[in-house]
Amino acid sequence: MAVHTFYCPSWIDVGKGVLNTLPDIVKPYGKNVFVVMDAFFANHPLKDRITGLLPGCEVKFYTKVTPNPRTNDIDEGAGICRDFGAEVIVAIGGGSAIDTAKAINIVATNGGGAWDYARRAGETPREIVKPLLPLIAVPTTSGTGSEATRYSVITDHITHAKSTIKTDLNFPVRSLVDPELTVSMPRKTTALTGIDAFAHCFESYIGTKANPFSEMFSLQGIKLFIHSIERACENGNDMEAREEMAMCSTLGGLSITHSATTLPHGIGQALSGVTDAPHGGSIAVCMPEVIRWTLPYGQKKFAEVARMFDPSLASKSEEEQAYALPDILDNLFTKIAGEKMTMAKYGMTEEKIPAVVDMAFHNYKGDLSRHPRVPTEEELTELIRKCL
Repeated sequence: MAVHTFYCPSWIDVGKGVLNTLPDIVKPYGKNVFVVMDAFFANHPLKDRITGLLPGCEVKFYTKVTPNPRTNDIDEGAGICRDFGAEVIVAIGGGSAIDTAKAINIVATNGGGAWDYARRAGETPREIVKPLLPLIAVPTTSGTGSEATRYSVITDHITHAKSTIKTDLNFPVRSLVDPELTVSMPRKTTALTGIDAFAHCFESYIGTKANPFSEMFSLQGIKLFIHSIERACENGNDMEAREEMAMCSTLGGLSITHSATTLPHGIGQALSGVTDAPHGGSIAVCMPEVIRWTLPYGQKKFAEVARMFDPSLASKSEEEQAYALPDILDNLFTKIAGEKMTMAKYGMTEEKIPAVVDMAFHNYKGDLSRHPRVPTEEELTELIRKCL
């Protein structure tokens, strides 16, 4: 048997009301609390709630967070964090807020700029040599699973290139996953973040780095997605569905921490870098077509996932089951998002294909290399063309 390693240094609390434990979590680290929040919360009751949960603390809010975090906003936030004399950072919001906070932490403590630390083909990222501040993550969406990962996905504000800071130092010291915070998410946001959570579970399962630990998290996450995503979209107050999607998201984060993502993320990340498409949407527009292109590679696992969605497929051959999966996902994504999503709707054009291909190969080659079928640049170009 091969050697398999499991590592997750974060304590993760998942459940209704866990946000109320924030005072006890923050207390050991100090009184100067730097809070990174989604811009959406700049004038939201949640901001006042956070202040109320931290009596006796000096709280500094930073809300310059964009859906695809920009390096200039991160660097600005790092300067404010450093000048404030922060002793602990609390990240509250979607994956963008948590990823922004992770990058702010690195720059505030180690200097330079955020882009210096991003991994890109042929370039060596700046080394992190100084200790980081303790980071507490509080997700308000069920999507990226950033509360359980070593990743911080950022976009260079000058070139619009997108890449990832990868370091075990990015793990939060504590994550409070409170599904009550996701109730106010609009249907479309619930759908797109949910698709991202599913993608983490699915891609980590089919990828070549999958192992018994990641597969356990992946399959349970997929099961929860199937059981809850439509209900969460149809009725945002369905707390059971919200709880299951919160767990799905965290399981997806744990999955990709150990076996990473594959081709849909390689394309999706590059697409959102070029067009600023929302991350979940950038995955939805390419995943069904990626599966069609991949088959018959990975057929066994594609068939297994298809049966999870539609148990009636059990009477079919493994090949028929696997080939049914793209349409199953296409129809589901359209149903929960309320529309058929395409790359063109996110501003993608024929002329932009080379830029997406180049970014995928330069900044996300690892995703491509872990896929059951590894594309050439020509194949990737044609695959993206089919997604327009």
